[in-house]
Amino acid sequence: MNRPDNKDGFYAWALFFVWPFFAAVAAFKNFRKSWAKNIFWAFCAFYGLTLVVDFDSGRDIVGYVEGYQRLHTTEASFNDYVEEKKDPVIPLISIVLSRFTDSQPVLTLVYGILFGFFLSRNLWYLSCLFLINPIWNINGIRMWLAVHIFIYGLLPYLFEEKKGLLIVSCASVLVHFSLILPLSVLLVYMLGGNRLTIYYGFFISTFFISEIDLSIVNNFMDSYAPEALRENTASYRGESYVEGFRTEESDGNWYSLWYGSALKWSVMGFLTLFYFRSRTLFDENRYMLNLFCFILLFYGIANLVSSLPSGGRFIVLANFGAVALITLFLQNHAQEKMMRMYTWAVTPALLLYIIVSVRIGFLSTGATSILGNPIIAYFSWGEDFSLEQFLRMFI
Repeated sequence: MNRPDNKDGFYAWALFFVWPFFAAVAAFKNFRKSWAKNIFWAFCAFYGLTLVVDFDSGRDIVGYVEGYQRLHTTEASFNDYVEEKKDPVIPLISIVLSRFTDSQPVLTLVYGILFGFFLSRNLWYLSCLFLINPIWNINGIRMWLAVHIFIYGLLPYLFEEKKGLLIVSCASVLVHFSLILPLSVLLVYMLGGNRLTIYYGFFISTFFISEIDLSIVNNFMDSYAPEALRENTASYRGESYVEGFRTEESDGNWYSLWYGSALKWSVMGFLTLFYFRSRTLFDENRYMLNLFCFILLFYGIANLVSSLPSGGRFIVLANFGAVALITLFLQNHAQEKMMRMYTWAVTPALLLYIIVSVRIGFLSTGATSILGNPIIAYFSWGEDFSLEQFLRMFI
């Protein structure tokens, strides 16, 4: 006989305080329970508390933490700090917390709470999205939190035509100004409606444009963009930034350079198969057609800007919707011969993406995040080591 849901929830929370990671696993196993997504949200907060920051890594999180710790010893105003950071939410968190402490675990705990809320809600809407924008992306909290906020309002709009939550999507620009791009694409989609053939033609053509001339982008921005947008993007469009970005990318291992492309080209194949073999299905299912059309339009834009410094980040957002659509489609049509053959063919590429994504997570996931609990975290406060370091002890 099954225990009542509230009694299950009590045991789940008790388990969380003993072993948070196992409680998060149990939450996925009991996906439909009312307490499940909040258990996972709590794990995300715990993950933030135990996050390991490598101050030699050059990741965005290093700048966030160091700026926050400098604020603790200065009297800098919020206006001064937000002008430097361009968008207000993350600087506001740093300003407020720095008045009380300069502790890195406290800062990343708050990051975990914010990121975890939207991650847990998006996952409980479509659980297939876990590795597209995972919890360890709080290392780049501004961009990746903004992506989750945008998705939080987007999916209910496309699937259920709930327009009310789009105001949450609009709020994503307060976390990272670059989310003005997907919001603009969404506006174009809302005005244009579902134009499957046009969007697919645009989508497929963008795969053959290898690089955008930066001078054209700069001339366009200087001529037509609002002053605030020009100022906010100037540092990303500078030639020195571009060269530094490309040099940094070229120093990676082959799998670090190719794992993203493995997912991208696999997704392209799926979407092409959907277009040519399953148009009747989409015509009969309005909400899947909504998602399909928006994905094609936005993926095309993401392809165009992906050759610019940091532009590849928008591919992550495009993959969010694409993987959701692929998962929903395969749940009902996985046995179609052509679809089954293609799925098997791209399995190695998808496995590469999964393995490298998890491997990246090991670099900042604290051993306490997986093996410990809040009591252990208290005694290892700020002195935890990553899973990468932990595994090297045995390899």
